[in-house]
Amino acid sequence: MINYRLAKEEDAKTLNWLLTLLVRDEKKYDDSIDETFVVTSMYEYYINDKTRFIMVALDDDKIVGYLYGFISNPNDAYQERVAKLDALFVREEYRHMGIAKHLITLFQEWVSDNDIKLMEVSVCSANTFAKKLYLELGFNPFKEILIGKIEK
Repeated sequence: MINYRLAKEEDAKTLNWLLTLLVRDEKKYDDSIDETFVVTSMYEYYINDKTRFIMVALDDDKIVGYLYGFISNPNDAYQERVAKLDALFVREEYRHMGIAKHLITLFQEWVSDNDIKLMEVSVCSANTFAKKLYLELGFNPFKEILIGKIEK
């Protein structure tokens, strides 16, 4: 049975490694990604920040997935604070079990509890599985990022 809890300081090293795996997994959709990239530190700085949400999915004591999101303050583009779903990863052998969907639902509850009205997520255009999941959970296309390669 999969259990969920907020990340703890002792999870940071594992979360950094899972982010490394996420980046490497994205290589399937973005050939500009360096598959040798390794995240050595990040989450240890965010775990105790109340404007950040880091939820882990556990199989016994093993972290098998996580979601990281944060609250962004208003800027030129938005008049209100926005919750950004920045990273979502589930180990391959645990995919298609509803873990990602449950992590997103928990994030949506946290966003609502923090009186945030907008959520944002970026997803590679070719990642049709992720796009389908986000659409099912109430996300809608809003803006697109276009990339141009310069050939010499």
